[in-house]
Amino acid sequence: MFGKKRRFHSSSEPDDLNVIPVMNLFMVLIPFLLLGAAFYQVGVIPTSTATHDPSASDIPETPTTVAANLVIEPDAITVTFASTSLSEEELAEIAGRFPHESGEDFNLEGLQRHLRDIKEKYPQSTTMTVLPHDGLDYQSLVEVLDACREYPVDPENPEAGHEELFPVTVFSKLLRAEVEVADTPDEN
Repeated sequence: MFGKKRRFHSSSEPDDLNVIPVMNLFMVLIPFLLLGAAFYQVGVIPTSTATHDPSASDIPETPTTVAANLVIEPDAITVTFASTSLSEEELAEIAGRFPHESGEDFNLEGLQRHLRDIKEKYPQSTTMTVLPHDGLDYQSLVEVLDACREYPVDPENPEAGHEELFPVTVFSKLLRAEVEVADTPDEN
């Protein structure tokens, strides 16, 4: 038994691989993958975050540009501007406040009209710093950003395209100064 050599019988034809189960698996998986891919649509709003560099300023140095600050509060939207070449009075003249129109909706049409007027005066301006309040919901933020970034050339014809207002968006947080009132003893 130990001394005998066993001969393995080899055939000249290799055994065929049964690939039908693998093909069936792919026939089932591919439609599920295609159906699942249609449910995810990702929209991207390009933004950046504020950085602090004491040696550099992001405020433009030419009179043809202003940097916009958009403060989104629960009851209104306030727009202020900064520039190294305009005086405080000139900047105060172009600032604006847009309270809620009716119910809970922001006055986005008024805000967009105001930003269009500013863009006509200062066409090289592109940067807007957005300072939202903590309770702002995501959908409202997207609607405000859409209104501030571009406007339709012809509102009656959506095919006419859009013009840029302030496409460069920077997010920051509004820090409010809290004033503490010291308790003073009564002097009686």
